[in-house]
Amino acid sequence: MQNKAIGSDTQAIYARIQQREIEQIAQIAINQKIAPLHTLAALDSLQNDIYNLLGQNWFSLFIADDREINYTTLFDSKKRANTSKDRSRSCKDQFFKECIHAADPILHRANDILKRDSSFPTNFFSSLQEGTKAIVSKAFRVHDQRWGILSLGYKRLEHIDSQLEYRIKNLIPQLGITIGNILFYERSVNAAMINKLPSSTDLVPPALDYTKEKDRSAPQIIGESDLIQAVKSQLKIAALSEMSLLIQGESGTGKEVAAHLVHYLSPRSTHPLIKVNCAAIAPTLIESELFGHEKGSFSGAVKRKIGKFELACGGTLFLDEIGELSLTLQAKLLRVLQEKEIERVGGNKNIPVDVRIVCATHKDLLAEVKTGNFRSDLYYRISAFPVTLPSLRERKEDIPHLVQHFLIKHAGESTPKQLGKKVMQRLHLHSWPGNIRELEHVITRSILSTEEPTIKKIPFFTEAHFAGGSRAPDFRLQSLADFEKEYILWVLRSCHARISGPNGAATILGIPATTLQSKMKKLGIGKKFSHSKE
Repeated sequence: MQNKAIGSDTQAIYARIQQREIEQIAQIAINQKIAPLHTLAALDSLQNDIYNLLGQNWFSLFIADDREINYTTLFDSKKRANTSKDRSRSCKDQFFKECIHAADPILHRANDILKRDSSFPTNFFSSLQEGTKAIVSKAFRVHDQRWGILSLGYKRLEHIDSQLEYRIKNLIPQLGITIGNILFYERSVNAAMINKLPSSTDLVPPALDYTKEKDRSAPQIIGESDLIQAVKSQLKIAALSEMSLLIQGESGTGKEVAAHLVHYLSPRSTHPLIKVNCAAIAPTLIESELFGHEKGSFSGAVKRKIGKFELACGGTLFLDEIGELSLTLQAKLLRVLQEKEIERVGGNKNIPVDVRIVCATHKDLLAEVKTGNFRSDLYYRISAFPVTLPSLRERKEDIPHLVQHFLIKHAGESTPKQLGKKVMQRLHLHSWPGNIRELEHVITRSILSTEEPTIKKIPFFTEAHFAGGSRAPDFRLQSLADFEKEYILWVLRSCHARISGPNGAATILGIPATTLQSKMKKLGIGKKFSHSKE
């Protein structure tokens, strides 16, 4: 009996894993179809694909205006046309506010909609007349500039189960990017027609054309994993506070993006976001860079310079890699944080500053405090609200979302490329020591090196290794043949001598197994690698 129970448990686990893989494949497929769209008509043509994923009998998209005062219907699947000319509704309506404040999709039943008729868009009632019994809605950000809402109508839906919630949440990130691209394209075309221009390729829509308000356009934090959702929640909470924020995380995890988002969501968003990379400025110049200097204060100071603190007045100052500051400058920074005033180099006047400080570092600052390399009083001053960004290897379920984002971002005016299934599997196997920055570089190289619409090979040119592999050797100056031999040996060791298969050396190197075996023979690589079991 016990064996039967164990067997049934194993089958159940296998069935769940198999179902999850089917879900992921379906999700990737629909995202790849949605990614290249640039018109609402093209979105209309995908109604059957969206129905196969979400099972709705009707869906609609709503979009807020640039200032998020009113919203209108952008798309209605029953009308099969752009309905943005419909009467606009206030973003203060209860329906809109409920959607943007809800972390999960929300369900409105027909009776609830009829009771609060003034709170809902007019096309909800048309849908109810056609037999819709429940409407599920989920808000999303469009290029992180305005709110959009996806509403799905169902004739039979008792509650939002975990599968439907999972599918909606995984569709939302790509949908937000695509809707932003559609708005960009249509606004560019309209501008070209108005100005009688032959091409719209050089046009930038007003919503994206920032000059003085450039920092108000916040980059997206891509991902739907539990880890990154928790980080987003922390950043939203931190944005409403005036406390100093410390963003920690490995290099390439998106610390600057997080700082930009905090500024964008904060009451200071109408004022400047000034960024300073403390590791990129010479120690002799960093004080002048931060606090400014008076004319003649040192050799080369031919005129007064305004420092970053004064430039950021009323806004946010982002100090990246703060762990690189000298102890002397740390003491001066602590004084500024305590007194809310600065003194220019060579000056004798205290200048009041109103600045919110956001710091970032890849170092363990608490460990630096213990070793005496960082002041403890400054650490506790800047870490009033600490946020740690997860590494990419800790949230690999976000890789498909990030890949789609980078494929669109680096496509330029061309149709975004798609990623082959095996390539996506390889991306999940990689350990990503360079995190999101490394992933973006890999995708960019793949786009440049692939002429076909689908990317089937990924060029890994870094010292990054696959999970379970050894560190790359420190290659010395040598002939190309010796270099190639040493590199192939390293890859073989990382793969435990496996040549072919999904985790084999040939797959990692992006060449056929027969070609690899031929190279091994030519380079004199021993049989202990070529005769391993596959």
